[in-house]
Parts: sequence; structure tokens; C-alpha cells
Amino acid sequence: MPDSTALAWSWNAQRRAINPSNAEESAIEYLTPKGERKALAYSDLVDVVYRVPLRPRDGEARRAFDRTRLARHLRRRVQALPSFIRKRFSMHLETLDRRNPKEAVRWLFNTFERHVLRRVDAVNAQYLPQGNLPAILFPLRDDFHLLPWADKKRLKRLAYKLANLMKSEFMREFDFRYEKTADVEFSTIYAYGAIASKATSLNIAIPGWKQYCDEVLTAEDALRVIARLQKEKWWLGKLRKIHDRWREHLMIATSYVSKVASPYCSEPCLREWVAQKKANFEYLQAMELEDQDTGERTSLLDKVMGSVSNPKIARHELMVRMRGFEDMANEMGLVGMFYTLTAPSRYHATHVHSGKRNDKYCNASPRKTQKYLCNVWSRVRAKWGREGIRTFGFRVAEPHHDGTPHWHLLLFLRPEEVELATKIFHEYALQVDGSEPGAAQYRFTAKPIDEEFGSATGYIAKYISKNIDGYGMDGEFDHESGKPVKEMAKRVRAWASRWNIRQFQQIGGAPVSTWRELRRLGSCELVLHPELEAARAAADAPDWPGYVNAQGGPFVTRDCLRVRLNYEYTENGNDYGDTVAKISGVYCPFTISESVIYTRTNDYKIVPKRKPSSVESLTLEGRDAAPWSSVNNCTEYNDSAEKNINRKDRTPVTYPRFKTIFTTTKT
Repeated sequence: MPDSTALAWSWNAQRRAINPSNAEESAIEYLTPKGERKALAYSDLVDVVYRVPLRPRDGEARRAFDRTRLARHLRRRVQALPSFIRKRFSMHLETLDRRNPKEAVRWLFNTFERHVLRRVDAVNAQYLPQGNLPAILFPLRDDFHLLPWADKKRLKRLAYKLANLMKSEFMREFDFRYEKTADVEFSTIYAYGAIASKATSLNIAIPGWKQYCDEVLTAEDALRVIARLQKEKWWLGKLRKIHDRWREHLMIATSYVSKVASPYCSEPCLREWVAQKKANFEYLQAMELEDQDTGERTSLLDKVMGSVSNPKIARHELMVRMRGFEDMANEMGLVGMFYTLTAPSRYHATHVHSGKRNDKYCNASPRKTQKYLCNVWSRVRAKWGREGIRTFGFRVAEPHHDGTPHWHLLLFLRPEEVELATKIFHEYALQVDGSEPGAAQYRFTAKPIDEEFGSATGYIAKYISKNIDGYGMDGEFDHESGKPVKEMAKRVRAWASRWNIRQFQQIGGAPVSTWRELRRLGSCELVLHPELEAARAAADAPDWPGYVNAQGGPFVTRDCLRVRLNYEYTENGNDYGDTVAKISGVYCPFTISESVIYTRTNDYKIVPKRKPSSVESLTLEGRDAAPWSSVNNCTEYNDSAEKNINRKDRTPVTYPRFKTIFTTTKT
């Protein structure tokens, strides 16, 4: 440093450098997880930076450099896939690397990037939050991106965070607006809009949002929705649904659900469905129904197994209704038509014959495909209504091997309307991609019911059985998967449960809910209500044609039904403050008195099953009890005297307080 005396002022002297030259020799000491002390020097960082090769400027070298870098990126993407779909691709890549590294690179570019990765990214985009997240939700961004990997604890933790976040945000917005306006209703609606606008960015349907945007949402309805947004249980249900469908959709897109892999649904989906059924069964076994008035108890499991929740009873009821429709059609001289409706090829992830991927796939989920089929049917039904074509029958939805749904419809039509109805159906079925190869052959088929080959019920009985429990189809094999039908029935039910697809639907006729309520009356004749007696007697028989005719016939409209359900409404009937409607009986709207026949007179509550008391296991005979004192003062047991007692004259001792009373009702 120069002498400061030669300078005008002392502070003009040269100072030490901020980053002296010896900074290169300094190092940062740190402790490794194993307890070893190491040092990170400046030179080490320089080596790391300059070790990365620079991008060449020449054309060919530059393209080779970019290709190598992209290949490394694709390898990282393979390893970043969710574990339930990564295994097959990573093993295939390792096999190609051992055989020929160049072939592995070609597979990464030509197959993985162009087809697999494109599908995975497109599916993820359907479930990830849309757009930029609000600031208060940004800390949860990683949690939503990792939903396919999440377990039950992670889902519960995320639901807890969302519920608390919405609660605090609502209180803050409400207090802010109420302080300025002193209007409770306006502040409530304003606070709802503030939190709902943030919640909609999570790609989750928020109740009441459309009404809020249309400015018709009331403060009471807003409070009911806010109660949901502040409940951990509500968020957990939404997150579980997204988690399950997201995982299953990824497995469909990556060909894990196909004829050659796992038909109809994935293996994890089947295991989860079986585990849930087992858990439900254990819950039903552990609970009872308690009459709130008498305190009597009955088995909850017996009640459930005696209802249509039992697959066997559901199958029987469907067959009774289908056979009844067929008998009515024969009496009326109608013609039965069997229609099959299939979605366009771009809704299918894999080919049915080879099981290979379909390059036309539009990344649609089975639920989206079901909505497409519903839209086609709604347009067909509307056109039939304008043309005066009336029909009744049944619709069955079942999956293809890759989980894509298709429909089978058994409908009864007037003979003079069959040709026009089929033409209209064919037109709307091929409205989307109707010119693609195979559309005319596979997208829509119409076949009249030929009595020589079987009845109308026989046509659809196979589809009812194979989609419930495979009853009566022992030794038969599924035509798509080639596996036993009974084994595939579980997969079909797991598929319907995962995507919330209604498998069986009645078209036309009288509602089955009223039929079930009338059956609860049993053989009790309604002498004072002759307008209801015909329907009651037909339901008890059971006579489905008689019941439908008592309701007004198979073409009856909803506003002309003679017997309808009566509902009791309870304000604040649940945790969210909703008005809950509960079926209480039946009534006829065309009578002057409009008296209600109550079918549900008991009020039950689900309670845990009582554990067997130790007193019940005690017998009146046995050894002498242990004395409390050192001397036994009890009269000794006389074995010879006991032999002289006539056991037939004994009166058994009963304990009324330990007696379990079971009641049964007809279902």
C-alpha cells in the first residue's frame, strides 16, 4: 500500500480489496450425515462449473450435443414417473442399454417421448391445478403435484391444511367487509366469493360457484358451502377421488389396463376395491340398528344383505323388471330392438385385438367417455320425442378391455316406428368421427329380437349377470379378455366403482323406488285407499307389469304417475345445515284427501354392537367359589343329593336384561 503522506487527504489511500486473492484458498467446512467433517473450497466449485461442456456453435456438433442432453433429460423423466407405472419402462430401458445403447436412445425419442410422455403429461394436466395458484395456496403446490404418490396420511394432512386455510381466509375476508358495511348477508357472500375463487384454481368443483357468478347465490346457501369448505372430511373426500382416478387414468394411458395386461381395471384398483368391500363388511358386522323408541336392536348386516345392496337381490330385481317389460311388450304387440353404442376410436387407449397403444387416443378417461355416450343418448331421446316415438326398456353400461365404456340397450318400440327410430339413432351415433375406418361396423349396431334364438330377457340376462356376479355363467369365458366371466365380474364392479358409472338404468316405465316402498307394506290391504291397492298388490306379488299398469302404463310421464313417494324434510339435517329429504311413505296425488300411507314408522340409529357380557357365560352350576376368609363357611356341594333331583322339573333361569331381541321386516 502506498504511503498516505503523499496524498492530499489520508482517506484517499488505497483500501484492502473486498474479495482478496486469498479467498480462493478459503473453504467452507461442513459435517456430512455420517459425521465426517469435510471442506468445500472455491476451486472445487470452479471445477464443477467448467466441467460442464459448452454448447458447440457448429450445426452437426450442436445437434449431437442437444440430442445427448435431451436423452439425459428423458432418462430423468423415466425415473421421475410414479412408481406404479415406472417399473415397466425403466426395466425396458435397462434391457435396451445392455443390448445396444443406441437402440435405447432411439426408444427414448421415438416411443417414450412421442407417445408415453405425451400421454402422461396430458393426463396430469387434467388433474393438476389450473393456471397460477393464489398466494395463500402456493405453499400447497407441491402437495397437489405429488397427489398420485400420496398415501392416506398425506391426503389427510393436505385436507387438514385446506380446511384450516379456508376457515382463516373466510374469517379474515368476512371481518374486513363487515367492518366497512355492517351487512352480514353481503359480507357472507363476499367472503364466500373470495375463498371460492381461490378454491376453484385447484381444479375442484366448488358448490355454489355457478350461482355466485350468476349473482343468485343467497347468504344461507353460501353458509352451507362455507361449512363444507371448512370441513376436513369434505376435502378428504374430494382429494381421495382425485387421487384414485388420477392413478387409474395414468395406468390406462400407459397401457397397464388392457387385454394383455389387466383387463377392465388395474390390479391396484381391484385390490383397493376388494379391501374396501372387506372393510365395509367388517363395519356392518360390528354395528347394529337401534330403534329410537323401543331400544330394540337388529343386525345391520342382515338389513343390508336383505336389500338391493346385495348383488344377488339386485340381480333378481333386475330380471323381474326386465321380464315384466317383455311381457307387457308382447301384450301390446311391440317389437324389441337390441342396440349397441360405442365411442369413437380416439376414446380408446389400446387396440382390442393386439393390446397395443392407439395413437389416436385423445387422453379421455372412462368418465369422460361416459359423458359422451350420455350426450349422444340425450340427443337421440330428444329427437325421438319430437317425432312422437315412445319407448321403454333397459340400458347396460360395461367396459371394454381398456376401461372405455360402451352401452347395450334393449328397447321396445311400435313396429311402424322401428325403422325411423333406428335411423335417428344411427345418425347421432356417427355424428362424431363417423367417417373413420370401421365406424359403420363397430360404432353402432341394431339387432331385432328373434324369438327363435331366445327371448328379450335372455338377450340382456347375460349382460346383467356378467356385470354383477357372473351367476349362471360357470365355465364361460369373456370374449374380450379371454378369462372366466366370474373372475371378470369383480373387475367390472371395481371399474364402475372407481369411475362412478351407473351400470344399469331403466328407460321409461314406472319408477322402481315407489315399487320398493310398496313392497315394504307386504300383504297389508289398503281397504281405505283403493287408488293405491292395485299398485300395492302388484308390488307384493311381485307383478311388475301389474305395477306399471297401475301407475299409468309403460309410457306414463312423471307428472301422471298415480302413486308417488312422500318425503319428510328436516332443516339442518346434516353437518352442513342442508335441508335433508327422507322417504316416509307413498300417496296418490289425484285424490281429494291426499292421505299418506307411511311405510317407515320406525326411527333407527346405527350404534356399535354390544359386547357379550361375562354374566351370560356364567352357569348356575360349578365349583365352590373361593372364600374371602381363611375358612370356607359355605355349605359343601352334595353330589349325591344333586343326582336325586329330577332335571326335567327344573325351570331355566332367564335374565331379561341380557336377552337380545331381533326384529325382521320384509325387504
